[in-house]
Order: sequence, then C-alpha cells, then structure tokens
Amino acid sequence: MEDATVINHKNQTGRWLSTFRAKWGWDDSYLFVGNLKRGADVVSTVQRMMLMTLESQHMSAIPCRFHTHSYEVRMLVGATSGGQI
Repeated sequence: MEDATVINHKNQTGRWLSTFRAKWGWDDSYLFVGNLKRGADVVSTVQRMMLMTLESQHMSAIPCRFHTHSYEVRMLVGATSGGQI
C-alpha cells in the first residue's frame, strides 16, 4: 500500500439510495461502481483512471451493487436499491 491514488467519483446518493459499492473485476485490474446517471463506471487499477461508463437505454434505475460471474468473463450484473437486477 505504498502508492495511493484518488479518483473522484460523485457518490452523494442521498437518503433514498443505497451507498455505492465497488466490485473487483475478474483479474483485479478493473473496478466496477455505479453512478448517478444510471450507468456503471469502469475504473482501471493498472492505469489508475476511469476508463468508461457502461450505459444502456434499458437501465431504468441507478445500480448500486454489482456482481461478476465466476466463470463467464465479462458477465456483469447490477442491482438497484429497489430490487431490480
């Protein structure tokens, strides 16, 4: 833990949402965390920067929890505080 990196992320969700929790990727080189624009931010732990935001027109709520599939690489599931998956 010699090197520390700070990446700004707007996570003031208010009282109606669960807090965002980041999820490690399959090989620990990525973090996935929800954002307030109904997307998933992809953060590179190697490059130490935010790479992209995964968005879909079908996502109707803000994802706050994620899970990665153990065997299917690139399979990511997001859940909302309202119980949508």
